[in-house]
Amino acid sequence: MSEKTDYDNPEFINTMKKCKVFYIKDPRGGHYNDGYELLCVLKRTNKQDYLSLLDELGVKYTLYTQKPEQWTPPPFEEEGQKLWITYESQHNCFGFNTNVQLGPSEYYILFNFNQKSHYDVFLDDVKNAFAFEQELLARGLIK
Repeated sequence: MSEKTDYDNPEFINTMKKCKVFYIKDPRGGHYNDGYELLCVLKRTNKQDYLSLLDELGVKYTLYTQKPEQWTPPPFEEEGQKLWITYESQHNCFGFNTNVQLGPSEYYILFNFNQKSHYDVFLDDVKNAFAFEQELLARGLIK
């Protein structure tokens, strides 16, 4: 981890320990654009609950019954019907700016809370992640 970051800061460490759903992903290695990421994954078990979660989070998405020309993640497939989804990856959720990645075939949404850097996580990122978690708890979206 680079010297300019907050990884050794006691407040950074203590705030990270309070986080229940956020974690720091280490770099995979071998990639010039690889770095530490502050991530959270929310999963649901079916299409209805998943779409309800996206709606509650305010994620802007469009569903298609036929594969659109632009890239999409793997489609939902329930009861023999396929649905493809496109979405905006830059998102403001409950006042927090984040990057989202959807995995509709597995009913997950991944949040990346790196704000200052694509390569490092800072104290402000961790504070925002913890505050976001508290909002998710208050809204009953996590336990």
